[in-house]
Amino acid sequence: MEFLIQSPAEVITKLDIDAEFATLLATIIGVGIALGIQARATRKDLDAKIDALSAEINSLRERMAHLEGLMEGLREAITGRRAA
Repeated sequence: MEFLIQSPAEVITKLDIDAEFATLLATIIGVGIALGIQARATRKDLDAKIDALSAEINSLRERMAHLEGLMEGLREAITGRRAA
């Protein structure tokens, strides 16, 4: 029974790939993996920053709504529509 996963040396021998091409191929695969890992880390970092900004925006909206209510009360008090 032959295993599907083989050592790189066995693959090179069976496919008759020269060592220089195999090295180039391994380097390309390694760089691809490293880029994938970096992209995931960057995505996690961006997601965390977006979450923090969303929380800050929600906080600002709440404070702005409170100030708008205070301003409306002041307008009504000034125009005499309602006692302060």
